Amino acid sequence: MNKKENQRVRLTKRIFHDSLIQILKNKKIYQITVSELCNTAELNRSTFYKYYDNVYDVLTELEKEFIIETQNCINNIDASGINGIEKPLYTLLCHIKENAEAYELLINNSVNNNFSASIIRHTMDFLKYKVQALNIDLGERKDYLFEYIVEGSIAVMKVWIKDATKEPPEKISNIICDIGTTVLGIKNIME
Repeated sequence: MNKKENQRVRLTKRIFHDSLIQILKNKKIYQITVSELCNTAELNRSTFYKYYDNVYDVLTELEKEFIIETQNCINNIDASGINGIEKPLYTLLCHIKENAEAYELLINNSVNNNFSASIIRHTMDFLKYKVQALNIDLGERKDYLFEYIVEGSIAVMKVWIKDATKEPPEKISNIICDIGTTVLGIKNIME
């Protein structure tokens, strides 16, 4: 019985998540009321308040769900050798392309503006590990370089998503990796 109850809770939350995404197509998060969300979800306010305090809680939960999905994309990769550096980024971009509308809405309505950084940070941590595994010494500026690459990658991804992901994920992952390896000064090692 507990399993069914958990399944019912997941379904109810999924309805609220989907309804929020639907409303975000036309409104900013700060314009959405609990009543409007409940009407769109066709659920009552008491059901809403059973799980959430406000609309921002639904958005935060939705962001966490997407961040977990992006981390799972990366965690399921066995990237070995130098050629494995682009694979996690490509996998992430494929996932984003499949869910582009939701990602764009979440990026544009993020409560704390950390959503876009979170979706790529795990990938960059993976890449940082790969560079370290190749025994490349970047010195004491390593953290600054990777932070620069993360912020630049976020900007590239935002432009790509804003342009309705017209370019294929392969091209965007290649661009980001090319820029990253150039910034790190390891471009010739990767070729």
